[in-house]
Amino acid sequence: MQEAESREKRLWVRVIEAYFALRDKLDEPHKVNRKKYLWLCALAVVGANQFYAGHTVKGLFYLAISWTGIPVALGLMDWMAAVPKEADKDGNFMI
Repeated sequence: MQEAESREKRLWVRVIEAYFALRDKLDEPHKVNRKKYLWLCALAVVGANQFYAGHTVKGLFYLAISWTGIPVALGLMDWMAAVPKEADKDGNFMI
């Protein structure tokens, strides 16, 4: 009985560690052109800004729920987060 509980706890620990490793990998910042990204935020209803930024899973999520209108609000939040960021000399910034 105790051995089964121990194995189950180890399984949950592995699942949680895998989740955090995947989350860190998916949230890696990517360098994107500031003007293009801000314009693509207008197409957030289909996840265009997320696909452009290299966040494929987020883009697929936006696309999957595009019929709800929620991606419009998320795109507006992405746009508001990107506006104050400073671009480098080439017009790129990390997102």
